[in-house]
Amino acid sequence: MNGFFIAIEGVDGVGKSTLVEALKDRFEGLGRQVLTVREPGGTALGEEVRNLLLRREEVEIGAEAQMLLFLSSRVELLRQKIGPALEAGSVVLSDRFHLSTVVYQGIAGELGEARSIAVCQTVLGDRRPDLNLVLDLPMEAARTRIGKDRDRFEKEDAFLERVATGFATTRGVPGDKIVRITAEGTPLEVAERAWAEVSHVDR
Repeated sequence: MNGFFIAIEGVDGVGKSTLVEALKDRFEGLGRQVLTVREPGGTALGEEVRNLLLRREEVEIGAEAQMLLFLSSRVELLRQKIGPALEAGSVVLSDRFHLSTVVYQGIAGELGEARSIAVCQTVLGDRRPDLNLVLDLPMEAARTRIGKDRDRFEKEDAFLERVATGFATTRGVPGDKIVRITAEGTPLEVAERAWAEVSHVDR
């Protein structure tokens, strides 16, 4: 059985990590092996990158440097974990992947969508998810869910609005399969919507 790679995307507060766990349970219930990862993170390098990016009071990091740090973490995650899991026929569920770079550093940030897409395409090639599942949520609901836990990427409402617009409009890197579903409702309702899309694609 072939491996299958799914990235769950969207602004903070939409329920990405909750959905990752729900999909993991569904796939495992069918007897599939599942690897879950988060971005950035999952490797020693990725965790160091994550810690560095969140040290907002100590280290100033521009959008271009952010993008390169994310990509460094990503290629190591591909090498160490995602690639071997897919070769073994596992399902890989990632909390964020390259669409977040396109949106955060590209559309909402300083780099522009075209440049961020070009860099992602150059670095990643075809080592990208089979499906990018984007969770969509009205901004007021997302703000409520985020509360006081906003990290350095979502401190400003205007930036958050650009992020939401980016996820709603981007086509990603040429060849990307992007499916958008509403994140409104209970976790179970969202999981059912997601499963309908995932089970349709994973054949």
